[in-house]
Amino acid sequence: MSRIDDHTEDHTNENFEEMLEQSMNRRDDFPVGTKVEGKVVFITSDLVFVDISGKSEAVIGIQEFRNDDGTLSVQVGDVLQAYVVSRTGGEIHLTSSLGKGGINPGLIQMAYRESIPVYGTVTDTVKGGYSVSVGGVKCFCPVSQIDTRSPSDPKSMVNRAFLFKIIEYKEKGRNIIVSRTALLDEQRRATEESLRQTLKAGDRISGTVSGVRDFGVFVDIGGVEALIPKSELSWSRYTDTSTFKVGSKVETVVKSVDWDKKRLTLSIRDLLPEPWEQIDKYEAGQVIPGVVVNIIKNGAFMEIEPGLDGFIHVSRMNFLKKINRPEEVVSIGARVNARITGINAADRKISLELVPDEPDPWQGAGTDIANSVQEVTVEDVKPAGLNVRLPNGMLGFIPRGELKTKNEAELLKKYAEGDRIQAVVLRIEQNNRKLILSEREAIRVEERSDYENFIKKDSSSQSTSLGSLLKNKFDDIQKKMEK
Repeated sequence: MSRIDDHTEDHTNENFEEMLEQSMNRRDDFPVGTKVEGKVVFITSDLVFVDISGKSEAVIGIQEFRNDDGTLSVQVGDVLQAYVVSRTGGEIHLTSSLGKGGINPGLIQMAYRESIPVYGTVTDTVKGGYSVSVGGVKCFCPVSQIDTRSPSDPKSMVNRAFLFKIIEYKEKGRNIIVSRTALLDEQRRATEESLRQTLKAGDRISGTVSGVRDFGVFVDIGGVEALIPKSELSWSRYTDTSTFKVGSKVETVVKSVDWDKKRLTLSIRDLLPEPWEQIDKYEAGQVIPGVVVNIIKNGAFMEIEPGLDGFIHVSRMNFLKKINRPEEVVSIGARVNARITGINAADRKISLELVPDEPDPWQGAGTDIANSVQEVTVEDVKPAGLNVRLPNGMLGFIPRGELKTKNEAELLKKYAEGDRIQAVVLRIEQNNRKLILSEREAIRVEERSDYENFIKKDSSSQSTSLGSLLKNKFDDIQKKMEK
């Protein structure tokens, strides 16, 4: 025989010996309740076949691996851990979790004795806790044992499925008490020990929201609970924690670790860009939407985006009327539009003005009133002068030196809120929305007008001399100035 034949014969013998050895090692006498490990070798519409090195086939009902949307969470080649439920009809029946598939009192008792977790569904709230179905077997879970902290809404746990540990088995299975907290505590201790060796500030970590409070959001990171303080949820100072839902996934970064105090602090904000680093996308004159987040005596703060607030002074809330209190125009939570009037990046301040529904008199026609005589309404009487409102809604100021009465004491007596007087627009500063007027100039304009009208009259009248007319007119003007 050739070397090739010799090699082939040797190889065949080796394969035969290997197969014989594997056959000798295969067994099918697994006691009910045994935890086994095997590889998925075949999947049908009803069953998942698993090779657990037994002489008989091991199967698991496919419903144990079907997700809520109908998709399967298992595929051929996956390695599973399961428990032997029964040995009937030449098959070994498994379950991936006691309670997911078929179960009987013997298995329940074994799970209690061996501390094997069972899969149960919360079916209802009862006095002192919850009714839990484990494969159809009714069990009781005290409210203190359903979670690491009592749920704010007990009904929120109903129709949810969890792994439980059987902590009491009495009256031959008629009185079974289960605990989810016991398993969570075991998982937490194991995870904590692992995290102690690896977790550090700056690490990025994902978790599941386990609780929502006014002061922050609790996150489960594999059995260990951490807190995201409200201030770390976003760059906004006004984040509403209720936008986070229990069970939702979040990406975070570790802010600080204190194992002695069992305190882990996480942050979502540190994963987000700092708003002021992108301030260049805003500029003066730009109209932007926002939400009123705070109101103080002299104005309101509008959140442009999380972490970026602007201030609207009360004087910048309306073009047509005087606003005494911000609450007359805005309320917290209201969505408004505002125009940027200034950005101070060094001091991180943004100045805004409210954009109301009515037209802005400072734009367009409002600037064509220079040197015109206006009938204005007094809104404020101050020692320095008068704040007045023009008929088109623009707010202006008449300095004391431009009033008929320059004396401070007489000014406060002579003028009152609501009075209407004539004034000339001396200066308009459109960018600053500043308007300066003069009552004295209005009187001079009136004088010139009267004189021009006078000289147009019939000067040939014989009944009155030019000198006497001028004298009378001068006397009238003097009297007006003395009033």
